[in-house]
Amino acid sequence: MKRLVLVVIFLSLALVACSKEPDHDDENPIEPMIKVLEGEDLLGDYIEWYGRYHAKDDRVFFYHTATGFHVAFFGSALEFTLEADDPKNDIYFSLARDGGSLLDGETIILQETRQSFQVVFDTYDHHEVELVKRSEPEDGATALLDLRTNGTFKPADVVERPHFLLIGASGISGNGALGQSYQPRTTENSSSLHAFGYLTANAFSGSFEFVSNSGWGLVYGFNDRTGETNIFKAYSNVGIDPDQNIIEEPSLETKEADVIIVNIGGNDYSSVINRLTGFDKEEAIDTFKKAVIDFILMLREDAPSAHIFWTMTSGSMNGTAAAQAIGLLSPEDLEHVHVVVIKSVGEDGDPIGANNHSSYVTHQRSADILVSEIEDHTNLKANGQVID
Repeated sequence: MKRLVLVVIFLSLALVACSKEPDHDDENPIEPMIKVLEGEDLLGDYIEWYGRYHAKDDRVFFYHTATGFHVAFFGSALEFTLEADDPKNDIYFSLARDGGSLLDGETIILQETRQSFQVVFDTYDHHEVELVKRSEPEDGATALLDLRTNGTFKPADVVERPHFLLIGASGISGNGALGQSYQPRTTENSSSLHAFGYLTANAFSGSFEFVSNSGWGLVYGFNDRTGETNIFKAYSNVGIDPDQNIIEEPSLETKEADVIIVNIGGNDYSSVINRLTGFDKEEAIDTFKKAVIDFILMLREDAPSAHIFWTMTSGSMNGTAAAQAIGLLSPEDLEHVHVVVIKSVGEDGDPIGANNHSSYVTHQRSADILVSEIEDHTNLKANGQVID
């Protein structure tokens, strides 16, 4: 994977390499010459957003991991300004040029509260840029302030593709996926783009939408052992802030999912259920099982035709409890819900990632399993771009 920290730019784009006006205006003289996108324009026809987002204070905030944007322009340079609200760590992004892979893209790092970056191309021509956040909500709330080019922006060409909703905690968020077993989790060694959820979506050239954060559970988690703040409740809102509170506002745009991948429950058990005994433990397990059923029914209501793949590792207590709960669903609902066993940390002799989490190798193996399951249960066929 290429790694490049893009330089902060303080000069105007007017000073960049080539300053000639784009000649495509002659072909379509009624097309407006848009050189700057800011404020309301960030929500217009010139930018395609990935994942959940909303506008506030002339910025577009995007909180969850694997959120970001795609923009097209005619020119040779693109400048954009990112902001971090209450950052806890450096925040990592992956940038792809002209249809390239985000997995092999350039890495940029937001290290200040406000920072501008510039992407320069060798030719004054049609170009595209994708920018997607690798880091998690707990690392800092991110926002886009503006986009500028030395040419002119083109309306976004949004391609219809299968939509993947990815729900979970540290596993699906890629906690430690790029690290070594002796390392703690950092934003440098963690990446949702190198975890099984995104890898599966990308294998089908799908769009993607995350609701996840390390340490969170379906009911209980290390973020909140009382069961008041959890993924169940976060699902209905736009995001999670760096203090691990739910931002109780809707996303500006939501797509109906074609495939839903869930990987949740480990934190419910490790933070609360495994610490209890007797009736209290039985009651907590019953609460978890009921939440599994209620959550699936809510997902089914929001996306009636979607197939839900509830993932678990072999023999896990949370996975076993979830499977038992899922078995109580009606035959009609069960037709769209599938329990899938994925690889556990270090299985098959795989290297272990940082913070005792799965490595990129294991995530690829789990993605292989999910790709096969999705092909078996849906009419989707993988394109083979990612899993290798």
